[in-house]
Amino acid sequence: MTYNIYVYNLIGGMMAVSKEILDLIPQGCKVNWNEKQQRFYVYKSTYYYSKEHKRSREQRTQVGTIVNGVFTYAKSYLLKQQIKDLKQEVKSSTADVVNKTSEILSNEVIDPRQAAKVQYPLAYVYLVALLSSLSGQTSCVQIADYWSNHRAALETVFEDFPKQDISHDTVRRLLMLIDPEQFQGFYGRLVEPLLHKFTSRIVAVDGQAVKASRRSGERAGKYILTFYDTENGIALGQKLIGSKENEITHAASMVEGLDLAGCIVTTDALNTQEKFASALIQRKADYCLAVKQNHKSLFYDIQLSFVDRTETRTLEIEKVELGHGRIETRKISVLPGSCLSAALLKKWIGLDEGTIIKATTESINKTTGEISSLDRYYISSLNFFNAHIAEQCARAVRRHWGIENDLHYVLDVNFYQDRTQCKNANYLQNRVLLNKWALGMIRKLQKEEETETGKEAKSVKRIMAKLQSPTAALEALATLTNKFMRSPCSTRASVLGCAV
Repeated sequence: MTYNIYVYNLIGGMMAVSKEILDLIPQGCKVNWNEKQQRFYVYKSTYYYSKEHKRSREQRTQVGTIVNGVFTYAKSYLLKQQIKDLKQEVKSSTADVVNKTSEILSNEVIDPRQAAKVQYPLAYVYLVALLSSLSGQTSCVQIADYWSNHRAALETVFEDFPKQDISHDTVRRLLMLIDPEQFQGFYGRLVEPLLHKFTSRIVAVDGQAVKASRRSGERAGKYILTFYDTENGIALGQKLIGSKENEITHAASMVEGLDLAGCIVTTDALNTQEKFASALIQRKADYCLAVKQNHKSLFYDIQLSFVDRTETRTLEIEKVELGHGRIETRKISVLPGSCLSAALLKKWIGLDEGTIIKATTESINKTTGEISSLDRYYISSLNFFNAHIAEQCARAVRRHWGIENDLHYVLDVNFYQDRTQCKNANYLQNRVLLNKWALGMIRKLQKEEETETGKEAKSVKRIMAKLQSPTAALEALATLTNKFMRSPCSTRASVLGCAV
């Protein structure tokens, strides 16, 4: 039995199409014979109502061609399908991000409100706050405005999104309501998949005052101590220091809640404490701690050790020409920790096999020729007999400034953190953590852009402008989540196993 289908050709008339040709046509497609080019054109046909012509009109999309009994897809059709599949994948990934984030939030954060009276679900409020923070909008007024300005987009993303706009007072109340330790647990679960375990991560520890939060009579605002992964560009944890407390007492306790195995932890002279060094060694981390005259015996003993020692290893890090007519040369010198007295080695665990460091900065005034020099000293548990110990120490000393330049400075300039006026401790901690989460995501996007293009990434400000809409923000998060959740080198260990 012969199967035939009749189609119009482009010139006119009708011709029969054999079953063999018909079998080549993809499902849902039609075929048209072109006598001049001697080929079949395969297409999909859709109809739409044209207001201009006041009737239904046909719109054709070419799928491919059949020449000499061989079907070939059109390149334009394949490209459209790839774009369509990509959009569908992004849409699916976006839904996964929203669902996963909501699940983590419900597991980590307890909503203390009466369920029957809840008008704004906590998950929606915090998810909108996260999206808003990616564009630098973290104040209560900005989050409330983001909610109302992007309602149409948010309603397509979140099921049963509240029909009423939220007030800034409600946003503030909810940011104050949640226990910062619970919110930090939520934060830790969010950033966990994004943390790569490099050969030796540098984790810098330092505090930052939020000046606008100070009360009458206080010299400075509330102080927040942060552990910052300088390689990943992500804050690992933070702790609010009370007005009558000292950050020295908190650094060691924060170590217990962090996965620092294999890291080199750096800090300024204030946190160079025996208890802190001991806590790091117990967590299988190394330390590189600045030493000043707050530890007089240690400071002077290190100074004397570098006088006429033959085993000193010296490495010139860099020579740079700076502004104001200066040429600066930076050098690192290292000696074995065993050069110190037995009494000091007994106090500082890991220093007997470790290293003492002198970082020298020489500056030459090109106009006058005047030379100035500054020496800074450090102790480290890094093994001195490592072949690359000078390079390791130079990297640790230099990367410590990442917490000031890449975190604190950017938070103040781009997120206006220093201007955050608040008296409530819960609100301040949760708001600051929103800033740090947003900056961590932006840092990851910058690194991805540099990897893909081979060029310097856009500035934080430009990326924030790009992520102003919920759709763009969710697509960016979906891209990061898909990449790093599947990445074999991302850590599966708990970053914040217990709230700090």
